[in-house]
Amino acid sequence: MTIRAKGRLAAVASGLALVLAAAGCTAADPGADSGARSQKNKDSVVLANPASGASQIGGDAEDMALKASQAFFEKAPAVVVLGNEGAQDAAAGQARELGVPLLVSPEDASEQRAFAAELERLGARTIIAQGALPDSMANGLKVVDGSAPDADLPDIDRAEDSTESGFAVVVRSGDKEAEAAGPALATAQAAGADLHTMESPDPRSPKNQEFFQNHADSSLYAIGNGFAKAEDFSAMAATAAGGKQLPGGGQLVFPERRMVALYGTPGTSSLGLLGEQDVDAAIKLAKKYAAEYQPHSKEKVQPAFEIIATVASAAAGDDGKYSSYVPVERLEPWVKAAQEAGVYVVLDLQPGRNDFLTQAKRYEKLLSYPNVGIAYDPEWRLKPNQRHMVQIGSVDAAELNRANDWLAELTREHQLPQKVVILHQFTQSMIRDRSTLDTSHPELAMVVHADGHGSPGMKMGTWDNLRQDLPKGIRMAWKNFIDEDSPTFTPEQTFDIDPKPWFVSYQ
Repeated sequence: MTIRAKGRLAAVASGLALVLAAAGCTAADPGADSGARSQKNKDSVVLANPASGASQIGGDAEDMALKASQAFFEKAPAVVVLGNEGAQDAAAGQARELGVPLLVSPEDASEQRAFAAELERLGARTIIAQGALPDSMANGLKVVDGSAPDADLPDIDRAEDSTESGFAVVVRSGDKEAEAAGPALATAQAAGADLHTMESPDPRSPKNQEFFQNHADSSLYAIGNGFAKAEDFSAMAATAAGGKQLPGGGQLVFPERRMVALYGTPGTSSLGLLGEQDVDAAIKLAKKYAAEYQPHSKEKVQPAFEIIATVASAAAGDDGKYSSYVPVERLEPWVKAAQEAGVYVVLDLQPGRNDFLTQAKRYEKLLSYPNVGIAYDPEWRLKPNQRHMVQIGSVDAAELNRANDWLAELTREHQLPQKVVILHQFTQSMIRDRSTLDTSHPELAMVVHADGHGSPGMKMGTWDNLRQDLPKGIRMAWKNFIDEDSPTFTPEQTFDIDPKPWFVSYQ
């Protein structure tokens, strides 16, 4: 990465842990070498050490400009000061050309004090004005009209290019965002930063991934206010830089693709279509189903498995929970084969009297694969003293939230792409307090799976009912029953449903 001003950036730590750049912070000590250099030449620029990891610089234009100066410069004999919004382009260009910070003329007393303190910290002796500035701002410093053709600009010593280490900045696209962040961006670029403009605020989006991967070992700054909260942005940036991909590429499940899945348990034909053949034949069949849907979708249709990992049972079992676990060792070959073949896998949980979090943790090893998500099946979630096929199970949203909290943290810890989270449902009562579902985890892509079977009218009635008061951030999914539906919807009919399902499974 090119560093254009005097000084050398310290080597930055790899990884993207979050450090917030806050107003009023003191820049890092540039080290004895750069300190001695500044004593020898008062007109040299010395760069500060950028914060290691991923940082955010937000606020109004003035505040962001100040934070950027503190983050990127240790010493600067001159600063460009913007006194007129109409002069922002000229001011930014001048700051980049000279390799010095760009500050914004302060208005109130507290901002003026912070401005004066920053000039003192930088050791600035010259203000290059772009637009009118208050007379009180000079405070003994030389003021130069930067817009004058014959402006007496200072001669600033700048180092030869260095590529030893570097940092990068990202900003949201859009006139409003770019204007507010403009002065801070100019300061970052004056210090040698690489710049990337993000149409989407999510580092994991296809248009952003490459930049974050190319800067995996760089200090990273998000400048502006159009990003996720600091902790989430840092985690998403780390995932983007890590580069782990979903089957078919990318790190965000939707809206880049739709999925068509075989449902069932390996080796058990009575539980669904998936178990009627071995893994190789199941992969071939899943791809065949996905291909039949592709003509009816502008998005890529991804083949998938929905594997029943815990099976509701009539007997209580040794633990009295009315649910049996399919061993991880039996499922992992299917997960690995699916990963190699570009097939997504969803592990379906039928917990009986267990809670969903307890069962999900049993499959942590499989959920650590980038191609594995989870499905919660409340029909088989029993209360004490309930029995399968006697009562229809149900679950509180709070229990699902606990399981999702754990899954999101696992995804974040392993820097995995987004995970599909399916909520099976055919009556509103199956998920109690559904409006309180937490849909804020950026690591999870949630869908409600309409499990109703029967005639087209019955199925559409279930579909429309489940769409009522659907929490924001949850998409809809559909199940086709090969034996129980009369008739089974064709691919064209299934994708003609409004809204078009994002996930379709066959049982």
